[in-house]
Amino acid sequence: DLGTGERLRAALQRRSIENTPWNRMQHVIFIPGLFHLKMACADALWRTFLQPSAAREDETSLMHDVGILRPRETGIYGSKPGFRRMHQLIIYDGICRRLDCWHVEARSRNPCHDTLESFAASEPSFEDLQDVANKMAQTYVANHQIRRMRKHESSHRDEQYENALLLNKYMLLYEELSYAMNHGDIGRVEACTIVWILIFKATGKHKYALQMTQFLCDIHFKFPEGLRLMMVESRAVRYHLLINPTGHGGKFRGVD
Repeated sequence: DLGTGERLRAALQRRSIENTPWNRMQHVIFIPGLFHLKMACADALWRTFLQPSAAREDETSLMHDVGILRPRETGIYGSKPGFRRMHQLIIYDGICRRLDCWHVEARSRNPCHDTLESFAASEPSFEDLQDVANKMAQTYVANHQIRRMRKHESSHRDEQYENALLLNKYMLLYEELSYAMNHGDIGRVEACTIVWILIFKATGKHKYALQMTQFLCDIHFKFPEGLRLMMVESRAVRYHLLINPTGHGGKFRGVD
C-alpha cells in the first residue's frame, strides 16, 4: 500500500550514500497492491458523484439511484460507504443504466419495442447487437465531444445528459479495470491505470497518482535494460502483480 511504498522510498533515500549496491538496497523494488488501487478507484467515484452535496440534488444523480437500490442506506453512502458497498453500487447501477440505454436505443430504432423483452423476442442478429452497442458507446458515453457541449451557453446545454455521459464513462472504466484484474490482463490494467491517474489528481488523491505514475515510469522507462527485459519476458514483476490461487478463469486477485 502507500504507507509501505513511502517507507521503502525513504529507506532507499537514506541508503543512497552507501558504497555497495546491496547496502543501497538496489535489489528492492516496490510493487503496488492492485487491490488498493481498486479501492482508490471506488473512493474516487464516491468523491466525484456522492460526496458533494450539489451532486445529490439532481434526479438523474447517483444518489437518486441509491435511493432506489438501497433506500435504507442513503445516509451511509453519503458519509462513508466503504469499498464493498461502493463496488456493488458501481456494478449494479452501471448495469441498470446500460440496460436503460439499450431500451432507449432499441425503441428509437423500432417503436414497437416498448420493452427490452419485446426487443429480445425479435431475436436480433449478432451484427444488429454490435451495431446497437457501437451506437450506444458513441451516444451514451462521454468522449471528446463533451468539451464542445460544455462550451455552449447554459440555456443551450443539457447538463443532466452531460453528467450521465460522464457517469457512464467512469463506471465503465471501473468495470474494465475490475475485469482486467480478475482475468490477469496486466497490460489492460496498466492502460486503465493511466486514465485513473488523471482522475486521482482531479479528486485530490495525489499520493496514489504519484505512486502509480512513478511505478509505470520505472517499469517502462527508468529501469535498466536487463531488469526491464526480466519484467517483460520472464514475467518476474509485471506478471506477479496478480495471482490466481485457485487456477480457475476470472479468479485472479491483486497481491495484498
